[in-house]
Amino acid sequence: MEIFLQACVNGLLIGGFYSLMGMGQNIIFGVMKIINFCHGEMLMIGMYLTFVFNKYLGLDPYVSIPLVVICMFGLGALIQHTLITPSLGTKSFTNLLFLTVGLGMLFQNLALVIFSPNYRTITTSYSTETIHLGPVSMSLPKMISFIGLIIVTVALFWFLKYTSTGKKIRAVSQNPIGAEVVGINAKRIYIITYGLGCALAGIAGALLTLFYMVYPMVGASFSFKALIVVVVGGFGSIQGAFFAGIFLGLLETLSSLIVGPTYRDLTVFVTFIVILVVRQVIKLRRR
Repeated sequence: MEIFLQACVNGLLIGGFYSLMGMGQNIIFGVMKIINFCHGEMLMIGMYLTFVFNKYLGLDPYVSIPLVVICMFGLGALIQHTLITPSLGTKSFTNLLFLTVGLGMLFQNLALVIFSPNYRTITTSYSTETIHLGPVSMSLPKMISFIGLIIVTVALFWFLKYTSTGKKIRAVSQNPIGAEVVGINAKRIYIITYGLGCALAGIAGALLTLFYMVYPMVGASFSFKALIVVVVGGFGSIQGAFFAGIFLGLLETLSSLIVGPTYRDLTVFVTFIVILVVRQVIKLRRR
């Protein structure tokens, strides 16, 4: 039972990162109806920014999060304004697919050139601290990061529901033509939305750096997991992405415990396929 509880806690902790990545991906899809295939590379850039701020400015990874958010939002807004907005006019999914995949490869290779393929880590005075809650043990950085993820999630829901910009984002996601008719600048909302999605990925990357190694290909696995979260949680559903990320984290850790870590990814993929098949069968029966 103690091992099971520990596995559940670990699953919740890693599932929080999948949720944040999935929500960032889903907010972009919900507004622009595109899948951002370079989302994992945005997490990687956020991790490298945190590493640079720590090494050269001496900033604690948690203190550097506001700077990471500003940089990632600016990068996302720039990409959206200069590259993605013109491609949206073509109404071609293929163009956007190759554009975002190409951007991901570009960012990976830039990281290889600038930082080399070496693994980087960030060490602080509390990196090895552990908190014991009964039979369960949690590292202090993981616990702080999970609390940070919850705060960011609550802030995102509040922003989308109660702020003027959040309401405009929801309006554009529901009906972009109708939103423009009532005076909302859809192109500006696209820029804000893509920047926000990239900022969420950057936050996830900054929170990961204290217990995860930084290297140019680190975003690949998280990008694929974020895509699974989006599909399972429902395209465009922020709430669905949150719960799907938690489910994915629990599935990974519990499958490692039950069938072994060798078959962890296989279990995830099989479950993913089963969910897709069951969902399609339910849709067909409703018709």
